[in-house]
Amino acid sequence: MKMEENKTEQNKLEQINEVIKVDSNLLTDNKKDKKKKKVKPWVIFLIVFSIAIVALIIVAVVKLSSAMTGMGMPVEVSEALKGDIAQTVETSGTIASEETKVYFADVTAKVDQISVTQGQTVKKGDVLLSYDVTDLEKMLEQSELETKISTLGADAAIVGVNAAQKKASEAATNYEDAKKYVAHYTECVGQASAKLNEASELSTKQATLAAEIEKLGKAVQADAKDKASAKALKKAKKEYEEVTKKLKGYDVKQLQSTLEVCSSDLAEYKALLKEYEMTKEGDPSASLTIAQQAASKEAAQLSKKSVEEQLATAKEGVKAEFDGVVSEVTAVQGQTAAEGVQLFTIHNTEKVKVNLSVTKYDVQKLAVGQVAEIKINDKEYTGSVAKISRIASVNPSGASVVDVEIHIDNPDESVILGMEAKVSVQTAEEKDILLIPSVSVNYSSEGIFCYVLADGKIEKREIETGISDEEFIQVLSGVKEGEKVVTNVTGTIEEGMPATEMNKDAMMGTDAAEETEETEETEE
Repeated sequence: MKMEENKTEQNKLEQINEVIKVDSNLLTDNKKDKKKKKVKPWVIFLIVFSIAIVALIIVAVVKLSSAMTGMGMPVEVSEALKGDIAQTVETSGTIASEETKVYFADVTAKVDQISVTQGQTVKKGDVLLSYDVTDLEKMLEQSELETKISTLGADAAIVGVNAAQKKASEAATNYEDAKKYVAHYTECVGQASAKLNEASELSTKQATLAAEIEKLGKAVQADAKDKASAKALKKAKKEYEEVTKKLKGYDVKQLQSTLEVCSSDLAEYKALLKEYEMTKEGDPSASLTIAQQAASKEAAQLSKKSVEEQLATAKEGVKAEFDGVVSEVTAVQGQTAAEGVQLFTIHNTEKVKVNLSVTKYDVQKLAVGQVAEIKINDKEYTGSVAKISRIASVNPSGASVVDVEIHIDNPDESVILGMEAKVSVQTAEEKDILLIPSVSVNYSSEGIFCYVLADGKIEKREIETGISDEEFIQVLSGVKEGEKVVTNVTGTIEEGMPATEMNKDAMMGTDAAEETEETEETEE
């Protein structure tokens, strides 16, 4: 092992000699040139400065070689200590509005005046556009006349239908009454006819009996001994008396008068019954006519109301519904805007967000609701993670990214849409935990590890890590508090090799010399 170290030192000295030879040759060449031509002062300064730098390098190498020969490879270390850490996701994005409103024409009317231009800021309630309402006012006048005509026509039709319906109702009542009278007079005619028939039969029988009595009387006068004829005569007279007595119970003239009256009334009511029967059903389309006329009136009223509402809307114009900035103006002054035509697009400046595209590694740390610090033009704002897309995309570099929205709590006039904003989201926080510098952590296919300087030798430790920030990372296992982890080495490092903690003061001196050198070169 010792021989290998000496051989390494010999190689380094040979390299230094080569550097010196080069610089000596440069000096010799410059001397030769000086014989030919006078060397400028700044060239001499450069040569001297170069020699000084080479000398410093030789001294540093010699010291480093001595340290490595005696104590092993010098390494920078940091002690594992407990502390607090806050893990953040640092990135930048573009400011955008959370609410965009596209305004469309609510009425068909001529555009009278446009009060905004693209890029202009507006306040809630500001009039963006006003309409010329002349045509709508004329439409309203015409609509009012049409509504009046329609209403009068419908009312007149309904009055006629109602009268016909009333007549039909009365006819139905009269029909029932006529039916009763027809029945009554039918019975009257029947009874009178029956009585007259009875009287006629009695009158005929009376005449027959009278003729028989006359005949039998002549036979008895002719033969007083004709007992049969006498007996028959007696019987005929008795029947005659009975018939005559019955016939007196019939008032034939009254019956004939009653029959005549009843027959006449019966004929009249039969005619009325037929008339009422035809009228009582009414017009079967009457109810439809009434409904039609009512619908016609309602349609006219609705048409008028629609024009009134359009006129009222047009008089109001188009107003901003929130504070914002106009991004697009498509309305044209003097042009008739049809209902539904796009007029403006306004972005809300009270509800603002920052659109981010984060890597697949950072998105795992983010969650909706996490607090965010936002910096815009040296002004700081607070916010929170509002939305995390569930669909990844590929950025121009070919990396997978996920869109994230950060809500800005209290935006002001300094927040301009489309500008860049820096965002810092605190994703996790731990207190009093074991921490080591992030630069000491190594990653391989086998896992996560670090090197520890213990008892003058390098040890490789597999570790389990937690959250991290820009400088430190949480160690869950593999390293104990107070142990020294390697943060930087001057050569190849292997487990088990001797090593010593690098003198930080010497390193700082070397760094200072290098910084001086860089400053001088800059000045030149």
